[in-house]
Amino acid sequence: MVFLQRSNPRKRPPPAPTAPGPPPPPPPPPPPLATSSVPTPAEPSAVDAAAALLADAGCTLLVPPHLPPSLPSAPTFVPRLTRALAADPAADLPARLLAGLAAFAESPTRLRQLLLPTSPRSQSLARVLLSVPALQPGLLGLLLDKLPEHFDDDALDGVPLQDDVGRLIVAQFRWLDFLVDADTFVTKLVEVLSVAPPRLKKEIIGSIPEIVGDQSHAAVVSALEKLLQEDCQVVVAVLDTLSNLNLDALLQEQAVTVAISCIRTIHADQMPHLLRFLLLSATPANVGRIISQIREQLKFVGVVDPRAARSKKLKGKASATSTDGAILDALRSGLRFKNMLCEAFLKELKLVDHARDHKVIDVWLIMLIYANGGALQKSAEKILKSKILQGYIRETLFHQCIHGNTELVKDHFMSYLSVSDYLLACKEDKARAFATYLFTALFEEFSDTFSRQELVGSLITHIGSGISYEVSSALDIMISLTSNNSEELIPIASHITGILDYLESFHEDNLRKVYEIFCQLALAAGFNTSSGGSSVANELLMVVRKQVSNPDMKYKRMGIIGALRIVSAIADANAAVNYSSSQQPNCEEALGLLNMTVNSCKFVTLPLILLYDELSALFESNVLHSAIIEWGWRTCCRI
Repeated sequence: MVFLQRSNPRKRPPPAPTAPGPPPPPPPPPPPLATSSVPTPAEPSAVDAAAALLADAGCTLLVPPHLPPSLPSAPTFVPRLTRALAADPAADLPARLLAGLAAFAESPTRLRQLLLPTSPRSQSLARVLLSVPALQPGLLGLLLDKLPEHFDDDALDGVPLQDDVGRLIVAQFRWLDFLVDADTFVTKLVEVLSVAPPRLKKEIIGSIPEIVGDQSHAAVVSALEKLLQEDCQVVVAVLDTLSNLNLDALLQEQAVTVAISCIRTIHADQMPHLLRFLLLSATPANVGRIISQIREQLKFVGVVDPRAARSKKLKGKASATSTDGAILDALRSGLRFKNMLCEAFLKELKLVDHARDHKVIDVWLIMLIYANGGALQKSAEKILKSKILQGYIRETLFHQCIHGNTELVKDHFMSYLSVSDYLLACKEDKARAFATYLFTALFEEFSDTFSRQELVGSLITHIGSGISYEVSSALDIMISLTSNNSEELIPIASHITGILDYLESFHEDNLRKVYEIFCQLALAAGFNTSSGGSSVANELLMVVRKQVSNPDMKYKRMGIIGALRIVSAIADANAAVNYSSSQQPNCEEALGLLNMTVNSCKFVTLPLILLYDELSALFESNVLHSAIIEWGWRTCCRI
């Protein structure tokens, strides 16, 4: 016991006894305590109270600003927090937690902590709390109230999601498992949407299918309709959203009506999206209305849009063509293999009974339907032919489609060419005359070798068909092309020589047309002898000489007609070109050909009579070189 007392350093030994003295004075009384200075236990702040409630469920809210809150797995945390909030109904714990979260979110940094995922594979704390039914309505309202505070962030285009608080807030609403009060939430979301800046507005609109349930679609469609009336810049986003909503028949009709109302006012570069939506939304009940409104209101190639005139001047024609091309692609994809749409348009077209009521879009839709092939192609051909014969579809419509629109028509060239082939094979003169225009227009618009080879090859097929009216019309087109574009045809002259394979089947008038075609090419070769045109001249001369020398009257007749047509071309008094590869003067070439022809016919009566008939017609109808005229007098005198 003595050892313990000594080892205790805080217990001192008793002092040594001293002599008794006077007693010490009493200590002064302590000052009175001021009751106001007595500290009382502090009330916990709203944030601390919220942190405590979350901590009871396993979440650490108050962490350094650069770190996310610590959160257990959602399947564990949500039931635990739900039970904790329901433990004391009188304390209104959900309201206390929401008040604390509102205070916590006053700081932009703390708000981002709520919105960012707690780990790369986890959800944000706000998203997890939205899975708690008691908290969801209040927390949704809190986040929507915070959204306008970050409207200015819209100017920061291109910022990543983690730095864009507005988009982070919207992301919390996507794919929620349930909505406790969907009507209230949708109403407030629409209110925020109406005042949101453009970029965030499009973000919200695009997210609507992932946010609202089927029970709220009626309110959403009405809100989007009103929004379109106020802001035409959100058309694409609205149409995409309407396409992704699971609408019933009534709401779908309402959406179609909304889209149709935009056709006339929508900007041209947004038109493809609108057309895709309308064509995808077509049903047997509304297809007629959709087709009719597209025909009536769609402004297309050849129709000047005053609002876009300034833009087209600034951006150039390529911009306009690309827009029209996008519209065509939208129509083509919408009509492809959609018999209901194609049949509805053809039915609509049949009802048009005045030329003034037909539009450029009619021509393009016929071409797009024609490209589908099958029975629809036959129907398109018949309707087009009927409209042409009636005079309802005229060349001016095709002119607006083709002229100056090479890039636009390029992808549809073969359809235009096939339609031209069909019309050229028709018995009706008016249909073949229309085909003549189409072949000429396509040739003039497309200068590339491939297109012109296809066009010439098509004409040669008609020339070899053996059907007199078809052959004659095709030869007339070739004469027109060679007369006006002979030098441009020289590079593909080898394709044209295929006509010579059909000479035996031609009657006299068509023979003259064939030789006219080749003479025009040969004359042009005089200006461009290195391009292959001179080979056409050589081949023509070779064929004619063989025919003239042939004892068979059929071939000799062909040779005489050809020889005199060549003389007419190369011995013109105004012509000064080199014709054959031997480079003889034109007059000498003509005289040599004439002498050869006379010598081959002078001992046979019928060929000689034919030769003199042709010579007589030649001298009457042409202004020939003086040497040719002199040769003619000498020949007649000898006879």
